[in-house]
Amino acid sequence: MNTPNIIMIVTDQQRVDSVGAYGSKVCKTPNMDRVAAEGMRFDRAYTPTGLCSPVRCSLLSGVYPHAHKVLTNVSLHPIRECLQPDQDRLDAGLQQAGYRMGYVGKWHVNDDKGPIEFGYDDYVSLGDYMNWRRAENLPIPDAFRTYRVQVADRDPVDVEQSRPMWLASHARDLISKYHAEKSKFFLRLDFHGPHFPNVVPEPYFSMYPPDLIPPWPNASDDLKDKPAVHAIKRKHWETDKYTWENWKYLVSAYYGEISLIDDAVGTVLAQLDELGISDNTLIIWTTDHGDTIGAHGICNKDYTMYEEIYRVPMLVRWPGVVREGSVCDQFVMHFLDIFATLRDVVGAGPATPSHGYSLVPILKGDVPSDWRTDAYCEFHGSHMGLYSMRLLRDERYAYVYHPNDEDELYDMAEDPWQLKNLAREPEQYAAVLDRMKRKMVARMAETDDHIHNEWTAWWLTEDEQLASEAPGRSKKAW
Repeated sequence: MNTPNIIMIVTDQQRVDSVGAYGSKVCKTPNMDRVAAEGMRFDRAYTPTGLCSPVRCSLLSGVYPHAHKVLTNVSLHPIRECLQPDQDRLDAGLQQAGYRMGYVGKWHVNDDKGPIEFGYDDYVSLGDYMNWRRAENLPIPDAFRTYRVQVADRDPVDVEQSRPMWLASHARDLISKYHAEKSKFFLRLDFHGPHFPNVVPEPYFSMYPPDLIPPWPNASDDLKDKPAVHAIKRKHWETDKYTWENWKYLVSAYYGEISLIDDAVGTVLAQLDELGISDNTLIIWTTDHGDTIGAHGICNKDYTMYEEIYRVPMLVRWPGVVREGSVCDQFVMHFLDIFATLRDVVGAGPATPSHGYSLVPILKGDVPSDWRTDAYCEFHGSHMGLYSMRLLRDERYAYVYHPNDEDELYDMAEDPWQLKNLAREPEQYAAVLDRMKRKMVARMAETDDHIHNEWTAWWLTEDEQLASEAPGRSKKAW
């Protein structure tokens, strides 16, 4: 297996149902669809956590946030821990394998140390784009600076002057540079969008008429029997009075930015074809996490663990290795498994500890017999403070553990939009809840999750044996 060039494309906050290859009937994503058709689509890819900095740090370190300690977004949030270069075992492995390394776009891993300090040869940042706009005397809409509420606005610049196209042009420059040097390269292309604010130029801003966008089936969720934090989150983001009449305009711009990003990446794919290096380039195209953007009447991603946030699009194209048009329906913890996969691909070897599995066997069409049968995800808090939650998603059910509120249980076969919380019906679903809780305790133990202790194990299972095996006062003097 020859070591390929590698391009990793990461959007920010993109729903899986915004992609044509995943069934979108509205949003146009021809280039994502092309990568899916020429490679593998992962239908059960889940993000380890639904927040930017923690999950981006998981990609670099290979472990869950509870292990690398970056629990919330860097700098502005309650835990101000940042990932350090010596914790980055992904890029270290790529460097040791002799790759030239370029980074274009969003970083959000460490405020004081950027990709250069982490070993990259070249870095073009989101800040560089804003400086370029100022130098070119291009207007900067106020919406660019708005993060307290979800907003969308028309960007008055030409398409080629938009942020996605500008980032893609710099990615192409680096590809040309490394190709001219006859170097193997690893390129990260990380977009800001479609994370709000969605500031989008024409024709993309008007590409999706709001009145033609059907409402999410769960847009009018009354949140009955749901944890209190769901309703509080509506108040945090000032959407508690929103109806679909409000959300449809935001979704319109959100879709517009997704199509703009898709077209921007299309220029990179075209360049690979022109240079004749498509066949020796591994492409991974995914997002850090999803977005509710009106699902359950909620904005953004934090403090809830709905499918719209935790299930993510993930596509891999690797000519000669991955069969065209193939689909993986195994549970994948995307950034954790991508970490293990890339180290495997470049010959860096497995890292210890690592919470991910190499996808190389699956990419070659062989599913290991001991592959995981569920997804375990975590959340530690965000801008409004610390708040622990854990998610276990298996073939049929999604169970969310709230240590200090009502738990959630959804039958994803009968209720894919997660409207009815079955955890409030413990007698009827006692066996399901017991099975899901025991699985969750097992995942806590396997990953040395700091929430795993004798109290949690007993609360979830009422099993003396599991409680005695967990950390607690009986094993450690306080």
